[in-house]
Amino acid sequence: MRKMLKNNRLGWEILALAICLVVFLPTFMVIVNSFKDVAGAADMSISLPKAWNIVDNYKTVYREANIPRAYWNTSVVTVLSVIGVVLFCSTSAYVIQRRDDRFIRVLRYVLLAGMILPLTIIPTFILFHKVHLTGNYWGVILLYIASSYPFITYVYSGFFDGISKEIDEAAAMDGAKGAGLFLRVIFPLLMPINATAVIISFMSFWNDFGTAIYFLSSPKLQTLGLTIYFFFGVHSSDWNYVFADLVLISLPVILLYVLLQRYIVSGLTSGAVKS
Repeated sequence: MRKMLKNNRLGWEILALAICLVVFLPTFMVIVNSFKDVAGAADMSISLPKAWNIVDNYKTVYREANIPRAYWNTSVVTVLSVIGVVLFCSTSAYVIQRRDDRFIRVLRYVLLAGMILPLTIIPTFILFHKVHLTGNYWGVILLYIASSYPFITYVYSGFFDGISKEIDEAAAMDGAKGAGLFLRVIFPLLMPINATAVIISFMSFWNDFGTAIYFLSSPKLQTLGLTIYFFFGVHSSDWNYVFADLVLISLPVILLYVLLQRYIVSGLTSGAVKS
């Protein structure tokens, strides 16, 4: 029995190592190739560069892609969208879990449908264009919030199953009610699931390409995901600059994950197991 458990443990360790390699090797390839020249990066190998072009590559990307402006545009859109997702989804989930009537039961099915049905870009673009929400931040922000709303609300609603209604009743007896009860009593208890919602939403919005290319066509509004286009040509591409750009795009996501990692797993599992 002990030998069988030992063999099973070894098998799981080998599987975990294989998964780590699958994740690590592409990341390593991107970083290493961002230090190579054009010819070396075009091979897309994981070998170390013969000549390290660290300063030149990143300096060129910084200048040609106007990275400071792209960082600003991406930060504005992403931060406002994440704030909207956390506020709208947490309050919606709170109402869904605290009420139990026919309307709420129908709303739950609507949320499930929202996670299944795909977003159709052409009618969405036509609608947003008619209400003057293309070519500015607000159209993208609203679209980001709407696209994340069903899944994040569903995860929040599962987390609320673990928060007793007695907390609401005790707070109400002390005079708290409405928005004050939620913001001062309930919201501070949501730190794990808030961290999960933030990192999931942040990664989705920060790395977005498809939405931004349609709704932020002006060069002054281009986000980081669109800067990669600067280094693609009709007949050839500067892959060393593409990889360097990818590294610059990924840094904030990695930093945010490191800061919030202790909350992410607990928040996601709490929201997934219940409900």
